[in-house]
Amino acid sequence: MQSFDFTKTTNQQKLEIQFGNIFSSFQINRQSQIYRIVKQCLEFNPQNRTPAVDLLIQFIVQNQNYLDVEISSILNKKQAEQLFQIQKSVAEKSKKQEVELLQITKIYKDQKFEMLIQEFNQLKEKPFEIFEYQIILYLLLKNTQFDSNFEFISVGATGLILGVYNISQKRHSALKIQRVSSKHEIVREIGIIRDCQMPLVIKFYGFFYLDVTKKEDFVVYEIEKCSGNLKQYFNRLKKDKIQLNEEEKMQIAIQVIDVINYLHYNDIVHRDIKIENILYIDSNKSKVPIIKLTDFDQARKMYYNLINDNGNYVKDYKPIKGACGTLGYISPEIFNTLLYTFQSEIFSLGVCLAVIDNFETLEPSLKQKNLDCLHGFKIPFEPSYLVKNELIKRNTKIYDIILKTVAFNQEKRKNLSSIIADLHQKYGYQFYSKEFTFFQNIASDFQYRKIAHFALSNNIGPDGAKAVASEIAKCPTLSTLTLALQSNNIGPDGAKAVASEIAKCPTLSTLSLALQSNNIGPDGAKAVASEIAKCPTLSTLSLDLQSNNIGPDGAKAVASEIAKCPTLSTLSLGLQSNNIGPDGAKAVASEIAKCPTLSTLSLALQSNKIGPDGAKAVASEIAKCPTISTLSLYLYNNNIGPDGAKAVASEIAKCPTLSTLSLALQSNKIGPDGAKAVASEIAKCPTISTLSLYLQSNNIGPDGAKAVASEIAKCPSLSTLTLALDYNQLNGDELLENMFRKNMILNIQY
Repeated sequence: MQSFDFTKTTNQQKLEIQFGNIFSSFQINRQSQIYRIVKQCLEFNPQNRTPAVDLLIQFIVQNQNYLDVEISSILNKKQAEQLFQIQKSVAEKSKKQEVELLQITKIYKDQKFEMLIQEFNQLKEKPFEIFEYQIILYLLLKNTQFDSNFEFISVGATGLILGVYNISQKRHSALKIQRVSSKHEIVREIGIIRDCQMPLVIKFYGFFYLDVTKKEDFVVYEIEKCSGNLKQYFNRLKKDKIQLNEEEKMQIAIQVIDVINYLHYNDIVHRDIKIENILYIDSNKSKVPIIKLTDFDQARKMYYNLINDNGNYVKDYKPIKGACGTLGYISPEIFNTLLYTFQSEIFSLGVCLAVIDNFETLEPSLKQKNLDCLHGFKIPFEPSYLVKNELIKRNTKIYDIILKTVAFNQEKRKNLSSIIADLHQKYGYQFYSKEFTFFQNIASDFQYRKIAHFALSNNIGPDGAKAVASEIAKCPTLSTLTLALQSNNIGPDGAKAVASEIAKCPTLSTLSLALQSNNIGPDGAKAVASEIAKCPTLSTLSLDLQSNNIGPDGAKAVASEIAKCPTLSTLSLGLQSNNIGPDGAKAVASEIAKCPTLSTLSLALQSNKIGPDGAKAVASEIAKCPTISTLSLYLYNNNIGPDGAKAVASEIAKCPTLSTLSLALQSNKIGPDGAKAVASEIAKCPTISTLSLYLQSNNIGPDGAKAVASEIAKCPSLSTLTLALDYNQLNGDELLENMFRKNMILNIQY
């Protein structure tokens, strides 16, 4: 009551509830039992709000000291009996738990775990209950993979970190332990951190679940153990009265720029860049530590559409809507629009660099300076009525970068790739994230590169293709590879040889392989997928096999092999124009749905004679994948018709975790009724926030177009919409934009 006044909340803050942000700018105890009930009451969708009697029973279950309280609001016999049974089962469970805890406590005393318990008890904000922590320690103790000498490292809002020694792998590591709120979110976070694996990102060794109070209700990430975060590092220097010179600070800044640029190259935004999320490891060779970016729970992949720009296809990125980040580092536009882009992250990066260069003067006033963003500023961190003193040095190398990043207008912020190019040219700084693009005369330092992009289209044939891949495989540090070999007459043996060589890259996490129009055939396509599946670290795969006469059996075999990739989280599979047919298309989707960790899928099946039944079967199989959050499904020119289109949308709407959907249905004879039905079914999906719907050349007409817009406008959580209605005999005066909420991002093509 002292820190939260509902009358001071804004309509925008109330609308943010739909994105799970419950008055995030107020100081609210978010660990209490009451707050758990609050979250169930403040559901944006009324249908998702828990009835009062269920909340009451739930509260009693979680607070056993109220078991004997007389409840006057339990009105009917059935509810009273329900409460009695719960009281009985809770009491029995409580007795059993007491016995187990006594046993656990004895083990702790025997193993000298009392210090860990004491440290947890002393925490002001605890991420979970004490008995849960005791059970967690007990379960970890039983895990023979780890030595029993645990070390308490740190605690956060959602979990804690223990230091351990992994006996089987002979390494010191850290265990990040947190409650499972959504397995889908865990899969997404793991997929992103696997995509990012490079020397400046925290090493991810694996994860497992714990059964604490119920099955798999806690997750444990095993990650690299570090010395601390950069805030702790600079506080240590301050305490020891150690000053870094300009070049030493610049060496830290270079690493931070490098790792963020690497993320952006892979279409990833971290969304919470701050010095607390940048860990460090002390270097034996230098006073400058090695940095490690961590905490990817807010990270997202940036969704994009490919657009034709004078014959070249470029990525048109869509902003991510929703509150994120930490006050002090948030870019100005986030305060007003809640729309996050690469430019938003560049601002946060610039703030980080300013703190690195001016820690003692700037860090204590960082939050106040961030509020200057509400009024605008001409130069970064200029004196203002909030903080009148000059807080930063304006004659350093880092300040030159700050000028290019901490700009009020996001259009004035420079891309990191151009900043890196300038720093390399002026000062000779080296970067992991600098893209290597020239295959001829490979530089001697290629073997230390992390990113390579090669495009070869000179009819190199099977032997030439294999030779190229063999050279690439000699790079032991490569993590991101784009290899475009389309229209090179490679054939099945050459394609297999290429994939076999690439699979030898020991650290490859992101692969884009373009093999379209190479006469590969079904056996060659299967062999390619089989070799790629042997890559142990692959998390993102883009495989383009367009126009290779694969057929239904070959397509199924490709998908079946890809599904064997144990760490795949993002898949883009191009199978267009391969005469797959309805049965082959269904088989492809069925195999892909078996991927246990897939969160992002792009499946191109256009021009494959799928028909309405095949299209429905594809969507039905994809909907069985429990972890997909981003789906791009290309089905145009497949003679689907109105009923098939409706069935596709109806099945997709069943995806329980879908937030981003791109559905391409152009040239399918859908008509106005079919188009309306598609939009109506999509609107039933309560979780979609970003939608791209392509309905060109379907004879929809003006009334059909209005009906489509009217139905889509009913989507409860939609914030970004691309709606393509070209070549549908429209009048040109529809003005469909007026049907949508004013704060939506709209791109309607007539």
